[in-house]
Amino acid sequence: MNLTRLRWSDIPDSLRSRAEAAVATPLREVASAPGGFTPGVASAVAGTSGERFFVKAIARHTSEVAGSYLREALLAEALPPQVPSPRLLWWHDDGVWIVMLFEYVEGRTPQIADLDPVLAAVAALGATPGPSGLPRLVDEYAEDFVSWRAVDSWDAIVGGYPELAAASLDALAAREKRWSQVADGTALVHGDLRLDNMIRAGDRVWIVDWPNACTGAAWFDLLLMTPSLAMHGVDVETLIGEHPLTAGVDRDDLDTVLVAAAGYFVSRSLLPPPPAAPAVRDFQRAQAKALLAWLGTRRPDILTDRT
Repeated sequence: MNLTRLRWSDIPDSLRSRAEAAVATPLREVASAPGGFTPGVASAVAGTSGERFFVKAIARHTSEVAGSYLREALLAEALPPQVPSPRLLWWHDDGVWIVMLFEYVEGRTPQIADLDPVLAAVAALGATPGPSGLPRLVDEYAEDFVSWRAVDSWDAIVGGYPELAAASLDALAAREKRWSQVADGTALVHGDLRLDNMIRAGDRVWIVDWPNACTGAAWFDLLLMTPSLAMHGVDVETLIGEHPLTAGVDRDDLDTVLVAAAGYFVSRSLLPPPPAAPAVRDFQRAQAKALLAWLGTRRPDILTDRT
């Protein structure tokens, strides 16, 4: 999944010195994080006393996703203190490099076996009001959740996804159009929540990587996690039927957002791979396949409506 990452030593000396001044100790890299879709620095660094920090950084000329790093720095500062996320200690943008220094959390990426504490963390997140100043979910996803309405070639879609052969594009597009009416809200939304954006540390689960933070329906993050969980065999139908964030939500509202998400994953997976994150298309296809398979059993009428 991961590209060859930039390292702590690739950051210009002047910026590394600024980071060291912020934490009052020289820093050395001790590990570069595995995984991920972008080539930016994602390294654990240690001071002279052994205290660790986590560095994220990107040079604008190395990747078109550099803007998301700047966005994350701005949004991380606005996160409420009760959010289970490492604190942003320092950041700087010199016009070429964006560098962030976070608290370090010793842990690992959660696995399916860790689902109970993961879902508890998601429930806590859904109960957190979004701070003022964050963008609205319905605005942030306005250009993403139009995929069924923007299809140029239905034949190309069905060629890549034959499970859609009996579906009606008009019906999918009509349902997709309603997603913003049901997903608005005031809860804090991560916007890209998956197991690989979490850290299991003891009994606690931390949530990381916040460039998409916004406010919206409290259940949105959980619902958008389901394709990545279904890929690993999780019974997502039972999960959303029992989880406190989704158990009381109108079933049709959830299906509307699932259809919009399916359109997003399907359409994105058929695009050429972006140079900065070539593996992302395969991941989007896997999520699309898992989501369509679930929709096919959850709401077979949606994928067979030829009216």
